[in-house]
Amino acid sequence: VEALSLDRIGGTNHGPTRTEGSRTATVMGMASGYGVETYRSFVGSLRRSGFGGTIILIVAEDPKPGVAEYLAAQNVTARQMRVVNCAFDPDGGRREREDTSSHAREQATCADPYPDIKVRWSRFPLLRDYLEECQECTGPVLVCDVRDTFFQRDPFGVGAPEVEGLHVFQEHRTQTTKHWIAQGPISDCKGLDFGRVPYLSPMLCSGTTVGTREAMLAYLTEMHDEMRAWMGDPKCCCNKMNGDDQAIHNYLFYTGRLPYARAIPNRMGIVHTAGAQGSLILEGHAKHLQMAAGMKRSDAMNTVPYLGAEGKDGWIGREFDLTDEEGFLIDFDGGRSRVVHQFDRFGIPFSRYIGNKKGKLWEHLIEMDG
Repeated sequence: VEALSLDRIGGTNHGPTRTEGSRTATVMGMASGYGVETYRSFVGSLRRSGFGGTIILIVAEDPKPGVAEYLAAQNVTARQMRVVNCAFDPDGGRREREDTSSHAREQATCADPYPDIKVRWSRFPLLRDYLEECQECTGPVLVCDVRDTFFQRDPFGVGAPEVEGLHVFQEHRTQTTKHWIAQGPISDCKGLDFGRVPYLSPMLCSGTTVGTREAMLAYLTEMHDEMRAWMGDPKCCCNKMNGDDQAIHNYLFYTGRLPYARAIPNRMGIVHTAGAQGSLILEGHAKHLQMAAGMKRSDAMNTVPYLGAEGKDGWIGREFDLTDEEGFLIDFDGGRSRVVHQFDRFGIPFSRYIGNKKGKLWEHLIEMDG
């Protein structure tokens, strides 16, 4: 795949920007089984960002209390997922039959009308079907995880990066395809070592993808086709991972199967994937307190705020170059990130700040009357 130079990247610092709002845009995700608090963070922050387009979410057949009412009030199209038995043996007969863990139950669960692929994979064809049905969804589309995503600015508002083709998003520079989540499944399935040149590359996150309507439909179909191929091959189908859609996502891009896609460096586009850097900061925080104060790792992670967290708006020091003066996460140019993914990796120091119900970021994430 041809490498993209910075002047060709349609991100925060480079490329054309949108001159119209988000009325024709669409945000989509699978959000089955969550409580209303998760929807308030995701949908609420999206609407408060100024997003005026369509929101389509896959939800459980029997949503938890308050979910249906909240989504209706926010003008969300909620599509209920019907759970069915899988039409395949999820691990090729290798797992002990008495395994009743949630992970094992998920592996044995599928979604109608796609009982031939894993339930987490089913979001790709389901969202494709719902996008095809949506007559008003003519503008750009964001397909994303729901539980660990919030919005700080309209992803498709005036001044946002213009969307041409498909945007796939790199993770923090420390994450590459050498990571087991990509290298392992691809090696087993395709016999390719994504931990070595020529395949060694920045890790792309499958949890967030942006594209035009046409490009997104093509991408979701390509993912579904490859997933069906994996399910038909015993070398590919029967690992115990629930997250191997990321391996397929990287495999398709780096082998040239998505010629209409461009890879956007982290914190330079519509999406800020915070997970790897959040984990590094959290681990460093704990190690410092273990060494400097003799604290247990669990206490260090769970009870002490991040260095520099002070005042009602701060949750981490400005010296980390991650936040502005009001605690919002920022891109490399200093502007507030539009979409923040994997915020939960900052751990309890961040969630405790939100739980304290103070500061501008909390006011944005949580409705004041909620």
